[in-house]
Amino acid sequence: MKYILLFALTLAPAYAAAQDNSADTQPAATDSSAAAAAPATPSAADAQAAKLDELEKRVYALETAPAPATQASFNPAMGAALDFDAQQSNGRAAFNFRAAEVNVESPIDPYAKGWAVLTGAPNGVTIEEAGVETTSLPDNLTVRGGRIFASFGRLGHVHDHELPVADRPNSLENFVGGESQSDGAEVSWLLPTDAYVNATFGAYDKIGEDNTRLDPTQLHKPGDMTYLGRMSTYRDLTDNASVEVGGSFAWTPEMNLDDDNGNTLTTTDTGRRLAGIDVTYRYQPPSGGLNHGLLWGSELFYNSERRVMADDASTSRVDAYAGYSYIQMKFGPVWYGGVMADITEDLTNNNKVTQTYSAFLSHDISEFQRLRGIYSIAHANDGSNNVNSFEIQWTAVMGHHVHGFKDR
Repeated sequence: MKYILLFALTLAPAYAAAQDNSADTQPAATDSSAAAAAPATPSAADAQAAKLDELEKRVYALETAPAPATQASFNPAMGAALDFDAQQSNGRAAFNFRAAEVNVESPIDPYAKGWAVLTGAPNGVTIEEAGVETTSLPDNLTVRGGRIFASFGRLGHVHDHELPVADRPNSLENFVGGESQSDGAEVSWLLPTDAYVNATFGAYDKIGEDNTRLDPTQLHKPGDMTYLGRMSTYRDLTDNASVEVGGSFAWTPEMNLDDDNGNTLTTTDTGRRLAGIDVTYRYQPPSGGLNHGLLWGSELFYNSERRVMADDASTSRVDAYAGYSYIQMKFGPVWYGGVMADITEDLTNNNKVTQTYSAFLSHDISEFQRLRGIYSIAHANDGSNNVNSFEIQWTAVMGHHVHGFKDR
């Protein structure tokens, strides 16, 4: 009996383990109501759609977030250009401080930008430019105003240190009055055509920094103001060459013709007409563009007006012509040079003609420094203006100093 009980106690644990294993391998009872309440597993398409929604929300948040701003982001861009030369002319020599030009420019708001250029020269400090230009008008319209360079011709609205030669061509100096600085406003329209065609209309007190026909500090009649119309177009001739052509017309309906004592000499036929045609040809090969290239620029001017003579007498209407043409070639990545010819008739006596011929060679020390040598011969047919000169010009730029696409 004792042995039977011992055998039963030995088999009891094995039997209990077998029962547990049997229970684990039996299928679990299912409850249909519980299964119905359990959430369904999302499909792959649903998961992908959820991810796309999340990405769209993140992209929208990034696009609509304000741009990070610092105190410096509200400061305008600034720069300066320094211009010096050493000159020998008709047996005399001098070192000259030509100008120090400081510019500031900045967006004003999403609709306009502004800029100002202050120039210090031996004759004092002047505000050369101070203007505002729109940036978002419809129908390809742009309005700019203030003290601006009127869009007459090509080199008239290029600053002195950016000219192809050191001194402004004689034709521009006499017919336009130096730089085409003006106090007024312009409206430009880029025509909706396949070709580039731009039309500009302007009204100013006068055109020309050195133009003394009108005192801009005084009030004057609308007929004393100068009005401008200009059309220009650009075309690619080949992959390597392009041409730009422009025509300008400035009209002053009336001008005051007074003697030195303020007495009016005449009030009839005192209007002035100034017209110009400019052509610019560029050759720039895609390969070797740093070492090769050619620029040919020309302008022709016509002026018709009555002038006051030195003896305080008014002249009859005088029609005078003038113009220049120059070629500039690249001789490598830092060397370029060329020649310029200028022929100018006198505005009061068109029988007096001055011819000027120049040769120039420029070296870019870096993108911020330039040395230029210029040799010029000027000759007037009455012997009153014969000049033989050699000049070395040194120009340096600091900071952000640009005047737009200077070659246009």
